Amino acid sequence: MTEQDKYVLPDTPPPAGDTGAPLTRQERREIVTPYAFEVCPSLLGVPTASPLRRLLAISLDGLLVVGLAKAYLLSIVPVMAFLAYFRWQAGKSLHVLLLVLFTVGWVASSFEQDRLADGNKDEPDAAVALTIASQTMRLLAEDCAQACQQDIMQDTAAELKQHALNRQQAEAVLDGLAESAALPAQIWPGQRETLLAGFAKAKGQQADDTKKAPATQQTAAQDIAPAGDKIVTGQPQKAWFEPSPQTHSILQWVQGILSDIGIGFGWAAAYFTLTVAWCHGQTLGKRLFGIKVIQLDGKELTLVTAFSRQGGYGAGFATGLLGFAQVLWDPNRQAIQDKVASTVVIRLHQPKRPLTH
Repeated sequence: MTEQDKYVLPDTPPPAGDTGAPLTRQERREIVTPYAFEVCPSLLGVPTASPLRRLLAISLDGLLVVGLAKAYLLSIVPVMAFLAYFRWQAGKSLHVLLLVLFTVGWVASSFEQDRLADGNKDEPDAAVALTIASQTMRLLAEDCAQACQQDIMQDTAAELKQHALNRQQAEAVLDGLAESAALPAQIWPGQRETLLAGFAKAKGQQADDTKKAPATQQTAAQDIAPAGDKIVTGQPQKAWFEPSPQTHSILQWVQGILSDIGIGFGWAAAYFTLTVAWCHGQTLGKRLFGIKVIQLDGKELTLVTAFSRQGGYGAGFATGLLGFAQVLWDPNRQAIQDKVASTVVIRLHQPKRPLTH
């Protein structure tokens, strides 16, 4: 026996009592079989989706997931309508009702949060009231001299900034404290302007100032801020898509963006799981570009299979995007998420091709 023959298993006759009946699913796991890579005959010759179509589809789906994470109506309405349409076609009227109720509640909650946020910006909260009361007591103390009073006013302004009060609100609070403490007229006006300089103006004041400001001033403000920065309270602030100073690789930057917009277990998992399982293997992006996800055995994905497939996206990022790039050279153009769920992405409305030349 040669050295090579030691690693070759000898041919053995089939076991006695073999009737030729197919193995069960459990039995296929116990021995080596060709069924793990079996492809449904009806899929043979079906064109696969090109990498460009898959990229365009996933890009559109990514934008929709961002919109869902931000609760944008432009994303909520089409996604929920897409799901409800296919649930209605499947005769799942209860699912349709739940989707409608969930959408209405979601939109109403979003509007309510925006309203409360706007209201909180206009009215000081309880913490601000407690700050005013404590600082007033300090100012009225008998042993608080002029230098002490100035320090208290400076501390009060710093606390008001932490509570995100605008200039108009801070002005009312500080003027009230100065009047209560009878600050000297020759000192307070100068300190007042210094303390109020760091506060942002209210929305109404900003609108009025924008109308009154010459075009040269607006241009100068734009020149001060670097490209991609937003001007908030007169200071440049980094946009959400810009990397932090601690980011040292493109992969970290991409992962940070995905984390910021909620692409993790949350909205991305729900979107890719429900659309693929309920909408015949198609997300909105895949439907627009005429492609579809299907299992190698020819069956459509269940909720469990669709959930495991979307988990493959995390593996794609963990491999430094190499798992996604597999579509460029892998047989059947399977990416890592397709390997996980034994799926393939096919091109619809295209004739089959022969398997031989």
